[in-house]
Amino acid sequence: MKKSNLLSFIAIVATTLLSTPASNAASADPVDALIAKKGKLIFEDKFERSEKDDSKEQLGGDWKTNSKSRAKGAKQGDLKDGYLAMTIGPEADHGISIKHDAPFDDGVVKVRFRMHDKKGIGFNFNDPKCKVSHAGHICHVGVKPGKTDFRDGKTGIFDKEIRAKKLAGAPKEEIAKLTKGKFAYRKSDAKTGVWHEMTIVIQGDVMSAYLDGKKIGQLRSEGVDHKVKQNLAFSVPGRADVDDLRVWSLD
Repeated sequence: MKKSNLLSFIAIVATTLLSTPASNAASADPVDALIAKKGKLIFEDKFERSEKDDSKEQLGGDWKTNSKSRAKGAKQGDLKDGYLAMTIGPEADHGISIKHDAPFDDGVVKVRFRMHDKKGIGFNFNDPKCKVSHAGHICHVGVKPGKTDFRDGKTGIFDKEIRAKKLAGAPKEEIAKLTKGKFAYRKSDAKTGVWHEMTIVIQGDVMSAYLDGKKIGQLRSEGVDHKVKQNLAFSVPGRADVDDLRVWSLD
């Protein structure tokens, strides 16, 4: 190729690259591409506010907690420094549950989180109107240092018939058989004391999770395909923080 032709070719390539929309580069991320194509932002919270009375649990924004019923009113959720800090109360008889309505069938959740202990944090999807599952538990992604678990609660461990058998003392082997395929466990790079971003994608009967943009794994199970995940709940048995929450519907 002549030098003049080579220079012309290089110029054409450079012009093409420079004129390519930035959104095309972003679409290289499959989740961002999915959001761009089908996503509708239905809820977000950056927690950039504070309580009027810092001695009380005043999260605002229609957030609901179980502190009154399960921790004797102790303040377990605290808005500080632009994020939501959660610390279980000294007399709590159940893990912290802080939830907000964000109904969708298929959807994407992105949230930053930080764990302070080995107990980790759970991201739960619930539907209080679901009568076949205990407390309306549908599905869940849980994170602990070094590992992540996926759970179909609706047709798994929280199915009311299965749960009743477990509480009645059914053999572990029987419960394991009934809940086979309803759990998945994967290794991850999650660490304590570090801010991470969790992305959860639910499409049909498949729930996938990404940690800091890297796919950890997924679970395919019929309960995940529940029609309406009415709310998202942060489940914390110890101490953890969250920030920059966004929820998109893909419906």
